[in-house]
Amino acid sequence: MSIIRSKEVSLSDVIAESNLIVEVEFVKPYKEEVPVASRDPKASQTVIPPFIKKGCVFRVRNVLKNDGKIKVPDTIQVPDENWRRSLSQHKERYADGVSKSFTVNEYPTEVKSVQKASILFLYHFQDTYELVARDAFESSDAREKIDMIMGAS
Repeated sequence: MSIIRSKEVSLSDVIAESNLIVEVEFVKPYKEEVPVASRDPKASQTVIPPFIKKGCVFRVRNVLKNDGKIKVPDTIQVPDENWRRSLSQHKERYADGVSKSFTVNEYPTEVKSVQKASILFLYHFQDTYELVARDAFESSDAREKIDMIMGAS
């Protein structure tokens, strides 16, 4: 069984860890099936249910930080923050995967859900956009503070 520990991170931390910070508008949720193969070659006849990766589609309104000179499209898909852990747990349950322990960085935002967020703190890699920490998003009220921190770095 997986063990998950949380570590609180500051606004300065999520800004520093992000290679992309964008102002966004929620468009719709999305779901995507991810096939899962068994680690046991004898179990090839066993049907393992696909993992369902969930997230949100956002319209990008403004780019606040772009360290990688990333070409940012008009809309982006951002999977739920915990999708990699959930995939690992799915493999552990259905495909004889290895049990893992995780330390999860968590940002203490007052925004109740990513769908209500105006600003996302992202890590972009190989055409994927992922939150740099659990709840790594803010409302537009935090814009001035974000600009001030980015200007000081």
